Parts: sequence; structure tokens; C-alpha cells
Amino acid sequence: MKCATCGFAVPPSERNCPACSADAGFPNVRLASSSSEQRALAKRVQDAEVSSKASGALDVLVAFGRAVETSKTVMARSLNVIHDLVKSDNALYVNYYKQVRSGARIPEQNAWDAGRTAADSTVSPYYFEELNLGALTLDGRGVASFGPYSIVFQDRTIERRSTVFEENPFEFCRRHRISAGQQAPLGYRAIWDERGKLAMAKLHMRLKRGMQPAEFPGILLRNRLTSVEEDFIEVHIYGPIHRSAIERVIGPKPSRGAELYVWRSVEASLKRQGAKLEAI
Repeated sequence: MKCATCGFAVPPSERNCPACSADAGFPNVRLASSSSEQRALAKRVQDAEVSSKASGALDVLVAFGRAVETSKTVMARSLNVIHDLVKSDNALYVNYYKQVRSGARIPEQNAWDAGRTAADSTVSPYYFEELNLGALTLDGRGVASFGPYSIVFQDRTIERRSTVFEENPFEFCRRHRISAGQQAPLGYRAIWDERGKLAMAKLHMRLKRGMQPAEFPGILLRNRLTSVEEDFIEVHIYGPIHRSAIERVIGPKPSRGAELYVWRSVEASLKRQGAKLEAI
């Protein structure tokens, strides 16, 4: 894109113009807004509509898409991680890469951490280290394997800098057999206001005629069960997260001991900023 201030050609991965440093917009949002991505997504939605009409579930597909337009971003973490974020107005939550670089975290010795850099850089080239990751939710529940407490964010604090992506990039690259250095296929990401379209394109095959709205949350975010793997639409949030972005936190209330003390501390901190801690 051309810089609106000086006319310099801004690389796709840059937030600021290299020539005059003017704000060029969030790279993930610019990529999802590109005509090529939007055309490819529109084609996928059209195919989903044709398929759903043939199965008699077109009305369910439309209702599902409208429901997802109201979805929230959720991030599942431990109670201690949430406590560290909400206890101070100076604290910021940063992603895995920044935690590792700062010495605050050690990569785990598994295929996930070993391969995530290649996958993330394929999906979000050059700017992947700036993204915090969440998931879309319709009921406030997050991906259970990431932590027992679900942080639900206020739209107004993240929507301008967020995009949605088909699934976890590691799984996406494996499923599409994408090698390092190859370009990710088009049509699998969307701007925040079009998250309903991406959900329709991805999940139409799980929607059945007569399905009720109460079933939509489990379609949008599926936690791991005995016979199925977890699956969700990933939210890419550009930049760090402040505690003021939190709308509510949902999770089990400890019955006693140190964890109950942490719970009460988190509850008090959230209450002071107009957010809440909900027990399930």
C-alpha cells in the first residue's frame, strides 16, 4: 500500500511507514482486507450457501452466521496468569514469542512449540510475533486445553486490531500440506466485522436442518472430547493486552487454600475496573 502521508510503498508486514513513520494500519487487518482475500472468502461463503441449500439447512446457515456476528473473543488461561495481568494497571499480556525472548518463558519440548514459528510465519509473515491469540466464542467458554479460566474481552478494545483465521496455524499448515516458505491459500481469514462469513464458510458442513441456536456455541468452538479433536476459529489480536480490555472472566471457584485467595484478589481487581469474575 502507499503511505497516505508521504506516498512511500509500505511493506505488508509493517505497521508504520518506513519513510515517515506514519501509521499505516495493522498488518493483519490490511491483509484480511485485501481484495484477493475477500474475493476468495466470498467464493467460499457462496459454496457454503449452495451446499446448505441442497441439504435444506440454508436458514440454519444464515442464522448461524448472524449469531457469530455477535461472538466475542476469549482467551483461556490459568488463574495465576490472570492474576498477574489484573493486579496492576502497568501490566500487559504479551504473546509466547515475547515471553520467550524476555526470558519469562521456556519453550516446551514438543512438536507444537518446535513447529509453531514456521506455521505462524507462513500465515502471518514477518509480523506474527506481534499477535496475541484468542478464539471466537458464543457462550464465553474458551479452549479448555489452554486453561480452566476463560477471559472474555470487550469488543471496543480489540476489534480495530483483530482479524479471524480458520483455525490454529499449526493445524492449518498440516491440513493443507503447506511447506515453509509457501504462501497460505486465500479465503481463510477475515476482518472482525466479517467473522460470521468465515464461520459460515468453515462450519457449514456441521450445520443440520432444524438445528437450534442453542447448539451454535458448540459448533463454533468445539473442545476436545474422547472421539473428536478441539476446533475453533482463531482470533489474531495485534499488540499487547491491558487489563482494561477484560469484560469478564469465567471459571471454577476454588473451595479453599491459596487458590481461593488468588480468586478473591482477581475478583476484587476486576470489580474495581467494572469487570466481573463468574463462577461455573
